[in-house]
Amino acid sequence: MKPKNKVIASIAATAVVAAAVVGGGMVLERNNVQAEQTNDDQQLNLKNVAPVDPQTGARVLVDLESQVVKNLGEAGKLTVEGETEPSFEITVKNVQVLDSCTLRGDGKKIKPENGYFLLVDAEAWLAASAEKYVDEEIALMPLDASVFGVSSGKNKPVKRSLDTIAAFSCDVSGAMDIAVGAGDRISGKIMLDSPYSSGQVVYDPEGTGGWTWDY
Repeated sequence: MKPKNKVIASIAATAVVAAAVVGGGMVLERNNVQAEQTNDDQQLNLKNVAPVDPQTGARVLVDLESQVVKNLGEAGKLTVEGETEPSFEITVKNVQVLDSCTLRGDGKKIKPENGYFLLVDAEAWLAASAEKYVDEEIALMPLDASVFGVSSGKNKPVKRSLDTIAAFSCDVSGAMDIAVGAGDRISGKIMLDSPYSSGQVVYDPEGTGGWTWDY
């Protein structure tokens, strides 16, 4: 029997669709778009950025790193072109800054490698219909530490590689699954190893533009 192929229904362009950032999150569409948008008196020319949310008509808030700006508790949404309802949502509900964590299976305290542990409380949902927009048989959105980033604040460069051995070794109660599958809604916590005690958490699997939440 031929094994099923898996695919990350990614934010970046795929062989089937491309993603455009919008106010609620992103729009999956057949062709890339180009739009100019003003943000904090800066004229931006960001590939795949729409000026307004197609669902609400609200102005899109995008920082200079191409991240859609959200508040804690607000959902970033991915919507297929021509549809009115989102196909994917992710919400960062809370971020706790820690100077140590408990080592799994040991009970000892360990320190972060980059400076600070961030315990991210999040929720994600992927519509069952997501599978029809990809060639492969299984659609997933990743949720492990490797697809998150941080910055020191608004419009600051995003630092990645937060999935250190130290973060992986932490005993996390209610840990988030590493991905959400089509038709599922999951919640849980992700441990990140950050160089910043305050700033912004970014969800951006492809490094091409995602969502950001202040912490």
